[in-house]
Amino acid sequence: MSDLISVADKAQALTAEASRIRQGFDAQHDAERVVNRSDEILAELARLRGLVATAERLNAVSTVELIALTNLDDGRAALARHAKTGLPSNQAFSAAKQKIGGVISRLRTTLRDAWTTWTSERTAELPLARISLLAADQQESALECQSELQRLTRIAEPTRADVSLFRSCIESLSEMLAEVPDLPDEATELVQRLRQSPWLTLADLTDAQIALLRDTGIARQIELRWRGM
Repeated sequence: MSDLISVADKAQALTAEASRIRQGFDAQHDAERVVNRSDEILAELARLRGLVATAERLNAVSTVELIALTNLDDGRAALARHAKTGLPSNQAFSAAKQKIGGVISRLRTTLRDAWTTWTSERTAELPLARISLLAADQQESALECQSELQRLTRIAEPTRADVSLFRSCIESLSEMLAEVPDLPDEATELVQRLRQSPWLTLADLTDAQIALLRDTGIARQIELRWRGM
């Protein structure tokens, strides 16, 4: 009987040890799960912080609130509430990631639209026809700025650095062009026509208009291409 009791005690002790080991393994596994899921959330938050930084910079340089930075913390806040009661479940992590992803998508779309509109409007304000009237060295710098502005305007998801670069380029170009007198009204109207579609052909211009383009220096900014048949 004593041998039987001894065997039972050993079996019970072994079961208890096995349970303790399993609990330790489960705790370690759960901790690893939380670390991995937390890394996913941190990566999403890093993307969101980058977009917010760009939006804040764009609002600052435009001097108006082009982008409303509201309701950005829903996903993170919800996960923080879950964490107060213990390790969040996978469902809690997934829900938080989905909400943060939604915020990122909304902010990215708003930022892209605001950026495209603002940069296009600012560029359209420039009297670009005056570039042809600048001195040769200034004209080269002005054309480089113009090319950079066009490149930046086409960016779908600008960064904070892109916003600062656009502002620097447009201020520099504006200063250069401010020193040049306005073109004659006829030349200004002709430049506007040349920028519009359908595009003008050489046959659409009179000899006097072609001469005006040459006299004002605008002709150096016009490219002629053979359309062919």
